[in-house]
Amino acid sequence: MLFYCYSEVNDSNIEARLGDVDYSYYFVLKAYVPLLKKIGLVKIVGKLDKPFTEECQQAVNSGVRCFFLAFAPPNKITFELPCPVIPIFSWEHSGIPNRYPITDLQNNWCSKLNQIGQAITHSAYAKQVIKTDMRETNNNFPIESIPAPLWDAYEPFRDRTSGRKALRDCVIAFRTTVIDSYDFEIDQESIVPSHRTARPLSPSALKNRRCNDVYIDFSEINPEVWIAGFHPAEAWGVWSETSNPWLMLPSAVSGNVRLKLRLNAHGDNCGRSIQMNLGELHTNLEPTAAMSELEFDLDVTKPSNFISFSNIDTSGTLNTTDPRNIGIGLKSISIQSLDQDRENSNEAPIEEFLGHTIKLCGVIYTSIFNPRDQSKNWEDILTAFCLAFRDNENVTLILKMAYKDMSGYLEDVFFLLSQLHPFHCRVMVIHAYLQPDEYANLIDATSYIVNASRGEGQCLPLMEYMSCGVPAIAPNNTAMADYVNVKNSFIVNSSPEPCCWPQDPQQNFTTLWYRPSWESLHEAYLASYQVATEQPGIYRSMSRCAWESQYNFCSHDALQTRLESFLKSIREK
Repeated sequence: MLFYCYSEVNDSNIEARLGDVDYSYYFVLKAYVPLLKKIGLVKIVGKLDKPFTEECQQAVNSGVRCFFLAFAPPNKITFELPCPVIPIFSWEHSGIPNRYPITDLQNNWCSKLNQIGQAITHSAYAKQVIKTDMRETNNNFPIESIPAPLWDAYEPFRDRTSGRKALRDCVIAFRTTVIDSYDFEIDQESIVPSHRTARPLSPSALKNRRCNDVYIDFSEINPEVWIAGFHPAEAWGVWSETSNPWLMLPSAVSGNVRLKLRLNAHGDNCGRSIQMNLGELHTNLEPTAAMSELEFDLDVTKPSNFISFSNIDTSGTLNTTDPRNIGIGLKSISIQSLDQDRENSNEAPIEEFLGHTIKLCGVIYTSIFNPRDQSKNWEDILTAFCLAFRDNENVTLILKMAYKDMSGYLEDVFFLLSQLHPFHCRVMVIHAYLQPDEYANLIDATSYIVNASRGEGQCLPLMEYMSCGVPAIAPNNTAMADYVNVKNSFIVNSSPEPCCWPQDPQQNFTTLWYRPSWESLHEAYLASYQVATEQPGIYRSMSRCAWESQYNFCSHDALQTRLESFLKSIREK
């Protein structure tokens, strides 16, 4: 038996595609491969083209039983092959796209599934939803529920975490960007770094320590630049929103530099003395209403990548139809080295490039999600945590963002932290793709894995952490109903809510998802903390039940016979 496995996202592009539509199918494919190798040969397909079709035809002609496993939604599968095609996909809504306004047969899942002939999904909930909607056209549509078989891969973690304790005291390191609430001065109007030099924010900064030559166009997305206290970018640039907005460059600037700003001002800020700070170096600006370029030669004795502005008046608005508070407008910033000895002047101190080493203690809550996915409901995770533990310094919430561009969520995080001020609990945001050793260390450091989504197709992070014996805070709806229970989790109550299919351009309410109860989530935080600090026996029992539930849900032992039986039922083409 030969399995051809395909996913649009692969090893070569996963970091660049993190958070894109269907990016998680890459991880499902990788989890499936070890199980498939127990049944037959596996070949990863990189491109669906004529040479691959010819290769597949040759294998079929030689008598090899072949299957093409497409890790993708049914509407994304358009390739005709000489062997059975099996879409392997997740689904979390109460119905599949099969009626008005889905008139294109390519996007009508019932029509597409009938053309393909069979499918695999990842939960009992999704299997039942699909079978129910397929009854009108195919009452016996072949479909099976087989989640990503990842339990076996986490055996080393279970060995390391036997007798897991809820209270953590550890040091972990990350080679990616970390935003730590302990590093910021937060109030209800703004959030600014408590120090004036930050570590590099991007892999390119680590590779190239020549950092004085910088150009930033604020009319474009700058994934390597943090900006805070500004409105979203427009075609010309950005307006400031707060009285002391700031930005961080990809790496530190030092030595003699020429800094050029293209900016303008609004209202009382025209001609106003506004202070610009490059680290500890202060310079005064007097912007005008017209966009103009200001130029400064600066001697930066202490390396910094922190640029801030202060004394901005934000009481005015652009016009009667624009209610925003605005002060100054930034179009671009450029920094150029003036030192002759560029080899030395452009080099920031080595300690600025060592990554982030973080000491954690107390009860550690971790949540992993795509912040641009509305179903993940991450705002509730953050607000419920901060309000449950406002006066508690013994707790940390780690938000691991599965998204490639920090500008897509950073301002939202900062805005919420300002709204939640004051609080003494700790909040950390980890950006971008984690290497396997970093991800392993994060699992080891976690007391509870947190989910508050409106629906899940299977939820790989929840499955992975629970497979390692980490108890959960989560709803028990959709796919999570297969493995989240009172023995291994603090259950977040939820109720049905109308929503639209993600691919519906008209955004009509044609299906349902589940709205989590914020109050229930808040109570789950408090109850879990009490167990962690006062009832270690209950915590250990929950830990064991967590990995046992995943054994029953996604281990090779639980899935191999089911998969083999399903494959035997599929007819050859």
